[in-house]
Amino acid sequence: MEPRELERRLKRQELSPVIFLWGEESLLIDEAIQHIEAAVVDPVDREFNRDLFYGDEAEVQSIIIAAQTLPWSASKRLVVVRRAETLPRAADAQLIAYCKQPSPSTCLVFTAQRAEASRPLCAALLKTPWAVRFRRLQGRELNMWVEQRVRSRECQITPEAIAALVEAIGNDLRPLASEIEKLVTYVGGTSVIDVACLAALTPDIRETTAFELARFLTMGDVVEALRAWQKFAGSGEYPGLALGAILHHVRQLWRIKLAQRSGKTPERMASELNIPVYTIRRLNAQAAAIDHARFREWLDALLEADHTLKRSGLPTQSVFERLILRFCSQAKAAQTPT
Repeated sequence: MEPRELERRLKRQELSPVIFLWGEESLLIDEAIQHIEAAVVDPVDREFNRDLFYGDEAEVQSIIIAAQTLPWSASKRLVVVRRAETLPRAADAQLIAYCKQPSPSTCLVFTAQRAEASRPLCAALLKTPWAVRFRRLQGRELNMWVEQRVRSRECQITPEAIAALVEAIGNDLRPLASEIEKLVTYVGGTSVIDVACLAALTPDIRETTAFELARFLTMGDVVEALRAWQKFAGSGEYPGLALGAILHHVRQLWRIKLAQRSGKTPERMASELNIPVYTIRRLNAQAAAIDHARFREWLDALLEADHTLKRSGLPTQSVFERLILRFCSQAKAAQTPT
């Protein structure tokens, strides 16, 4: 079952005695549990008709007893087992037996980040009609989630701000939701969130550290690149993260350059490359101006810096200063007219 189908069924007050929510996106799982609880438990009786267990702490017998307990002054009760993948395997047989003949007055919800089909309990839960996977959102689906999240807070956000926010924060919904809350509070309920609001409120988010360093390197701006490196170095982050960000940025430019050959629109390129259209538009001209040899030189420089960091005794500061000078001198050389 897809998450949207679960949402539709809950709106129709449909429930199952056994539900399995699993996947990488923990925020969506948490919100699904809240919706299930709202459909099952009266807040007045919550203390008596809701039990919560954690797989790495709970005893299987306690879970089964809670699931078999009749609701108090209500028609149903809720039992939630979080981190079901951490339950001892010895518990599988008893839990599978319960799931085959569950109590009709209990809604038993299992959650897990991973579902190993080789494990009997996971295999049984995956076969239930109410098994719902919550994947990481990508591309247009992620943008729609941001827009709907903002709209649910009685606010609006521009497409450019959505793309900038996703590029800066990534596709982990929990920090995205936190950032959206700050932005909505900042602009007020009747205003529109645009890129200027984003820059004013979150000047030190991820794009302005390692990813800002990557951007200035490929632009050939040695002064700003050195300033961005000092900011990153002062954060105490692992230097390899900066190299990863630079490599990611170079690869984005390379993929955009290859896609430009077919004459696709930025929107089409964004869809096929799974890169925000805001990023495509921002990097289009730069990608077109870089020749293939430059990309090879940049990759060689990154490989050398990575090898030097891991194998030599040179200070990290020296390695990155050398990398910055090499990148920027190459970029400047490419821009110099002949």
